[in-house]
Amino acid sequence: MKAKGFTLLELLVAISIFSLIGLGSYQMLHTVSESHDRVRSSVDSYTKVNFALSIIQRDFNQFIARPVRDEYGEPLSPIMFEHEDYLVEFTRMGWANPAGRARSNLQRVAYSLDYEEKELVRHFWRVLDRAEDSEPVSQVLLVGVTDFRVSGFAGDSSEDEFSLEDSGDAAPLAVEVAIETESLGEVERMFQLVDPYLPQQSSAESNADDPNQSPISTPEAENQE
Repeated sequence: MKAKGFTLLELLVAISIFSLIGLGSYQMLHTVSESHDRVRSSVDSYTKVNFALSIIQRDFNQFIARPVRDEYGEPLSPIMFEHEDYLVEFTRMGWANPAGRARSNLQRVAYSLDYEEKELVRHFWRVLDRAEDSEPVSQVLLVGVTDFRVSGFAGDSSEDEFSLEDSGDAAPLAVEVAIETESLGEVERMFQLVDPYLPQQSSAESNADDPNQSPISTPEAENQE
């Protein structure tokens, strides 16, 4: 039996061949599409992590050895690791003031990780020396974060880990930040502090460019009074 010059068997074979070609083309297109989605997702994840790291770097690169007082009037060191709800808390300079408000150009910032929501959060206070009602402003910096670590280093080697107990009022030379995300795994960066190993400044020095903040009294100052 023939159909338009082809036997039925030849026609069935031709249909089978075209079906296989069509199926192979679809699978190839589907694979290319999935690969494109994965690449785009990876690029998007990398961009977000890189943006978060740039903000963290900006904060640490502008670190200043300025202690503050908490809402109970207790002194806090210029930089603190794993203090209360925060993995790191410190003072930085260079807080932009485009509106020209009557406030300091110094800023107290902190970072925490919400393990349940997997969110890396940046906090900052509008004042340095806090009142009882001072609350931080919280900003979600990155989502999908499973771990966040900050380590300070006190010497030329990355093995010289910084400790507040051993260093007194000094600050680390550098900090290493590790961010672990669901999409990219762990990413590490090391940032240098621009104001390393400076002792706490006197009340006059620490408030020289900070006229809106009350000085932090020291035992020497209290004895002089």
